[in-house]
Amino acid sequence: MTAVLTIEQPAYFDRLAEVEAAHWWSRGMWRLGAHWLDAALRGCQGLAALDVGCGTGQTALRLACRPEVGSVVGLDPSAEALAHARRRHTFPLVRGSALDLPFNDSKFDVITCFDVLQHLPQDGDRRAVGELHRVLAPGGVALVRSNAQGWTSASPAVEGGYRLGDLVKLFEASGFTVRHATHANCLPALVQELRGRLARPGRGGPSSHPSGGGLKIQLPHPWVNRVMGGVATAEAVVAGRLSTRLPFGHSTMLLVSRRHD
Repeated sequence: MTAVLTIEQPAYFDRLAEVEAAHWWSRGMWRLGAHWLDAALRGCQGLAALDVGCGTGQTALRLACRPEVGSVVGLDPSAEALAHARRRHTFPLVRGSALDLPFNDSKFDVITCFDVLQHLPQDGDRRAVGELHRVLAPGGVALVRSNAQGWTSASPAVEGGYRLGDLVKLFEASGFTVRHATHANCLPALVQELRGRLARPGRGGPSSHPSGGGLKIQLPHPWVNRVMGGVATAEAVVAGRLSTRLPFGHSTMLLVSRRHD
């Protein structure tokens, strides 16, 4: 059984860094979003980027490796996460909240915000999305990922998870233009949904959607990681490069832009 780590444990961020760097899920998610960024940022240079909720800094590092990006700032409310990131990276790291970003208006050309909105207090997501809009430059883009709700109303609701349409409306209400929107991690989520529905009552079978309780994920066996990496890469091509909206998945992903004033 996979050990569950909570944010108070020293090993939490060690495992998080390992998972973000090498797990098929993390790498597949980034490939999907990177296809969208490839098209949105084509021909640009020297862009200023911000990673909101940077954790151990893996996404910020991936941003820094993009040829269009000239500078990157990472922001996270956790001093422990930032301390971990500082051991590996040299870009600026700022302690702060998505609810009140400590940056000037229109400062960044590219923003990433992964798995932050579902953890905010009630109605905090609206405030955070407004803050993303404020610090994003006109014409800039933001890549956002959040938990998804289960497939049907019979599925257990994920705490803080979104229906894709509701997340789209949230960003549109704050003045963003939604350029791409999809579910992600589709096939594994479908398998888990079906397993949850087929489990016998009282047998403690898997829920139809993983949620909460700490960090459970860890690196699988290398061959499993390779096989599932192939699945995730194929999904990234379908949803990312081909811009086909997937109907279901553990996550929701958006690429949004701020209109020119």
